[in-house]
Amino acid sequence: MNRKIVFFDVDGTLIDCGKGMSKPLSSTLLAISQLQEQGHMAIIATGRPMSFMPRYLLDIGFDGYITANGAQIQKEGKVIYSKKIKKPTLHKLVSFFNRENIDYILEGQEKAYFSTLTSPEAKRFFETFHVPQNNITDRWNLDDIEANKMVVILKEDEQLEKCQQVLGSEFTLMRHPGESSYDAYFTDCTKADGIKILLQHLNLDIKDTFAFGDGTNDIEMFQLVKSGVAMGNAKEELKKEATFVTEDVLSHGIAEALKKIGLV
Repeated sequence: MNRKIVFFDVDGTLIDCGKGMSKPLSSTLLAISQLQEQGHMAIIATGRPMSFMPRYLLDIGFDGYITANGAQIQKEGKVIYSKKIKKPTLHKLVSFFNRENIDYILEGQEKAYFSTLTSPEAKRFFETFHVPQNNITDRWNLDDIEANKMVVILKEDEQLEKCQQVLGSEFTLMRHPGESSYDAYFTDCTKADGIKILLQHLNLDIKDTFAFGDGTNDIEMFQLVKSGVAMGNAKEELKKEATFVTEDVLSHGIAEALKKIGLV
């Protein structure tokens, strides 16, 4: 059997918290289980850090995790790659965020470090995205933590331009649909980069890869894999890069596409 490896984005692909869908459909769970029973691999490829992964997603039993938009890779519980934000950079950015009254989250893999858990914006964020409560804290010392990625939560439009200026070319900002929060991730570290590292680790070929996604941070991944499947609710920029477009996340898009591909 020619073993395939399938990469799944989380938000807007497996779940859609913005539309009240915080858990995958039963059809999605069954299809992923059948995929693995056929001997294929199911890998998460998400902008979330592991600390933002709800237990019900971890309990599915994925074969590996590319998290923080490619900045960390885990296989069988072992970290095989991790790119962290340098401490001088963290100090500079945290000083800027505090000075400009910008709420922020420093995303580590075990814990996520919030500037505050009491502001309306912060509460909306962790409630909207169903972030595990035991994995977040606003009591931390910058010298004692590590982060692979950040989130900034803006209160005013003018703050966006200031953020872009201080983040510079090292980081890319991507807005969460319908929210005032933005992912800030390494520009030179994408899901595609994570896939390359994992494939090399597993000694697997790019010709055996498939990916599901919905956002602009999935574009590089689609450009790399053999077949990219865009959800019906995906951004138009991603649909242009897709091999084909399936139904949306609420309409059994993953199960239908895996059947169409012939993997289940």
